[in-house]
Amino acid sequence: MKKILFVTAISLIQIACGGSSSSNSTAVTPPPAVIPPSITLPVINDYVLVDTSTLLSEVTSQLQVSNIDDFFTEAFNITSSRNSDNLISDGLFDLVDNDTVQLTNISDTFNEQSKAIYQVILQHLENYDRSSLSQSQQISYDVYQADLTAKIQWIDFKDFEYPATYGFFGWPGSTETFFTQAFTFNDKAQADIYLTLLNQLSRRFTQIETLLDSRKAAGIIEPTVTLNYSQGLVAGIANSAASTTSYYQAFNTQLSALDNISDTDKATLRETALLTINEKVIPAYASLASKMSVLANEAPSQIGIGQFPGGKEFYDFTLNYYTSGILTSDQIHQLGIDELARIHSEMRVLFDQLGYPQNETIAQLYTRVNNDADLIPANQTKATYEALIADAYIELPKYFNTLPQQEVVVVGGTSGGYYIAGSDDGSRPGAFYANTSQDSPYTTMPTLAYHEAVPGHHLQIALANELDLPLFRKKGNFTSFIEGWGLYAERLAKDANWYANDAIGDLGRLQFEAMRAARLVVDTGIHNKGWSYNQADQFHIENVGFSGAIARYSVWPGQATAYMTGMLKILELRQKAKTELGDAYDIREFHDVVIGNGSMPLNVLTTVVENYIADTLATP
Repeated sequence: MKKILFVTAISLIQIACGGSSSSNSTAVTPPPAVIPPSITLPVINDYVLVDTSTLLSEVTSQLQVSNIDDFFTEAFNITSSRNSDNLISDGLFDLVDNDTVQLTNISDTFNEQSKAIYQVILQHLENYDRSSLSQSQQISYDVYQADLTAKIQWIDFKDFEYPATYGFFGWPGSTETFFTQAFTFNDKAQADIYLTLLNQLSRRFTQIETLLDSRKAAGIIEPTVTLNYSQGLVAGIANSAASTTSYYQAFNTQLSALDNISDTDKATLRETALLTINEKVIPAYASLASKMSVLANEAPSQIGIGQFPGGKEFYDFTLNYYTSGILTSDQIHQLGIDELARIHSEMRVLFDQLGYPQNETIAQLYTRVNNDADLIPANQTKATYEALIADAYIELPKYFNTLPQQEVVVVGGTSGGYYIAGSDDGSRPGAFYANTSQDSPYTTMPTLAYHEAVPGHHLQIALANELDLPLFRKKGNFTSFIEGWGLYAERLAKDANWYANDAIGDLGRLQFEAMRAARLVVDTGIHNKGWSYNQADQFHIENVGFSGAIARYSVWPGQATAYMTGMLKILELRQKAKTELGDAYDIREFHDVVIGNGSMPLNVLTTVVENYIADTLATP
């Protein structure tokens, strides 16, 4: 399973439903290369894997430690050393060997070897007597056991992931994100590592092509509607001049801002970047685009994962993973319908306050909302988000005892609606990416700021990284917890009266909440009930008021169910704490408990909150 570097409240890309032919594919004609004669790029050889038996023997030896805390440390070091992309994204350059650093191997063979390592670590973990551990160690035990088990299962279901799909959900997009947003360099040595890894991109893309072949052999090809779109994005870079690619633009922007690199070295680095993009990056994109274009001729027109042999079992697994096994597919589907009824009722109260007609559709009513909302000019959007976040920070001490030290910044651009965590070394702050390319109604801006920044993702993720916990818990990525907290943050803003006298903003919040409820219905509809793209989109329009990110849900089965199920569990636990603690209940302490232990499965979170309640009641 890929590590997703971002968390999102809304889709980055909404695409129209295309046909089943491959005629939408973009032809690839790479631009002529401009090759500086003074630079020669090193040849990149295939990955060489250590013999698995030898590797597992070494792992077993490393895990022979005196206590479970040391075990957690050793085990995390073993697994994290296999993923240099993550280490660099976290700014942990001291754990990277400049001379031997490689892009993370994404081959099935490497992942099967990783699976064997996870199995050895899990076996060693389960050899510990959980009952003899401290309460904190027991939570770490439970979190790690769930994490390792999920990693093993994801590899078992590897054939059901679409390797080249669009955006952050496939390897082309996540690779581009690594180089253009996550890789922050601060000196020449780190810039050299950037170019070293960029020179390896062609090997990465060859691996993506191999993954496509193996998935096809297993009878699984990404459906036409998204495959054509994904291919177009890959072909777009293949048809670009090196200097206009996101790779060069991001590299040059960082390089230009550094004053500890000489002008001569900067010139050489720029030349090397252009050469690398011309000789390695653009041809790799061109080759992949051509393969995807051919595959489109064989791609299915249906979008659900359930159409493939074994797809139903995979989908059940994703639901279990993304919701901590709370509900079945049919129960999740019905939960979405029930939640939409509640949300529509709350919308109606505000529509009536504004004097809107009672016989109009949700889409018509939200057209009125947007028309009545302030229109924020594109050049003021970033400042508006910054002001919303600054105002939220002022209120946070009323609801939280502990806040993260790391700052969050707003980054404007042509797309937005997502958060990328800062680096461990502090060189890159947490970032809320916002669309600042066009004028926007104010309607959903407060809710998006609260979800992505504070008290949402930044507050939770940045704080987790500053806690005194084993590293694997700081880096935990349980979606139902993370996205459940993000949606809970939106509701908390309502509970805290941040929408007082702001019916438009509150309707924006409710529209986003309706989107999360609709996802429960749409996701299960697509993957369990065989819904078509148009059927899913029509349901979304009728119940939310705009077209849904159906493409995203179709290529990322189950993930969209994490938001609402996660929020509802946190609200349930909050009510449980309030009821059982009575006068001893303090919302700040509750929040400290929920996000003061890192990301975790919802069933483990339930244990953590129950422990908190019991400990509080036992305190005189």
